[in-house]
Amino acid sequence: MGRSTLYLIILAVIITVAVLLASLQPWAPGSRSSGQPFQNVLATPTSISQTSPHPSMLTSRYGDIVVYIRMPESPVSLNGGGSTFVYPQMQAWISRFRNISESLVSINYQGIGSGAGEAQWFSRVLDFGAADVPISNSTYSKLASAGAGFIQFPIIAGSVVIIYNLPGWDGSVCGSLRLSGEVLASIYLGSIIYWDDPRVRDLQVDICRSKLPHEPIRAIHRSDGSGTTALFTLYLSHVSSEWSRRVGYGYTVEWPRDALGYGEGARGNDGVAAKVKGTAYSIGYVEYSYAVANKLSFAALKNRDGYFVLPSPQSVSEALRRGAQDLPEPSQYWGDVPRSFIDKEGRDTYPIVGLVYVFIYTDLPRDKAIALSAFFRWILTEGQRQDNLVEGYLPLPTELAKQAIGYIEKALKY
Repeated sequence: MGRSTLYLIILAVIITVAVLLASLQPWAPGSRSSGQPFQNVLATPTSISQTSPHPSMLTSRYGDIVVYIRMPESPVSLNGGGSTFVYPQMQAWISRFRNISESLVSINYQGIGSGAGEAQWFSRVLDFGAADVPISNSTYSKLASAGAGFIQFPIIAGSVVIIYNLPGWDGSVCGSLRLSGEVLASIYLGSIIYWDDPRVRDLQVDICRSKLPHEPIRAIHRSDGSGTTALFTLYLSHVSSEWSRRVGYGYTVEWPRDALGYGEGARGNDGVAAKVKGTAYSIGYVEYSYAVANKLSFAALKNRDGYFVLPSPQSVSEALRRGAQDLPEPSQYWGDVPRSFIDKEGRDTYPIVGLVYVFIYTDLPRDKAIALSAFFRWILTEGQRQDNLVEGYLPLPTELAKQAIGYIEKALKY
């Protein structure tokens, strides 16, 4: 066989194979094989199951909770305000989430006080409000009358601590100042005037009872509408029938001690902390992180079982554990929820513990709803991790976080 003949045979074989392959490959538009469209497995994305979300989504976890967070498609700016109690923690979350979202979500939060935050959210000046107590009865009634769609849910836990500036009190010898709820109520009612009043003196360790000075107690309180005040006065109402009858609780109250010239107000947790720090023989109440930041002494409070307990992650967590319960539906009145964490039983339980609540309307523009859902579902998962928390704040029990996430996902469906 000649070389030219061999070349022709090889060429014929190649052409025959090519024709056969072409008849099997449905490359043309609309071509079908066995009644099914052809798919190139290298070019076609694999299907996405419910447990394997799109790669562009953020996976966020907390305990046994896993959520898949969708980010907005273009930059969104949100405005929030209210609780000064949560302000340091909120700023930390905002900074962290801005980085996570690659600046797609920018949030401006102003610590204007829980009362102002609720009012400005209600009037839709803010995209979300935050307060140390749930929506007040008066605002809830207006929302219900208007048929407005809204949700409220908790985002973090903390405690109200009693700070003091008491010259001459040696903590290394006497320990922290000891106080009870009844004594605190009597101080702010004006029936205890001096530091060496027997009702204050008898609570201290024996060797230090004589060290309390005969100086008037300067009682500092909030001057603005405050959820911290609401939580503090709720506690006083719980432990003192006289306080409950004469004063009650709320964002703002009338302070009987002011009329005697021994009480005065300051704006915000930071204002109360600064006023106590700069005023000898004073006492006040703030969120725990403000006491730590200002290096202020804080009292050990007598709890329901008669033990003097300092605020700590352990003592606050114990109150949360004992008080945790199912939350009401997000659009119901939540007025009794804070009572669940006040003055709980237990040797190691701190008595003034509460949650911070967020309020959101459910008829928001699509981009803001997506951004708010992303931000708060991240807060309720990764945001509860210790490395994302400011000292003095405690994560929610996972049961409460799971409920809150469910409320958000049901209300903001995008």
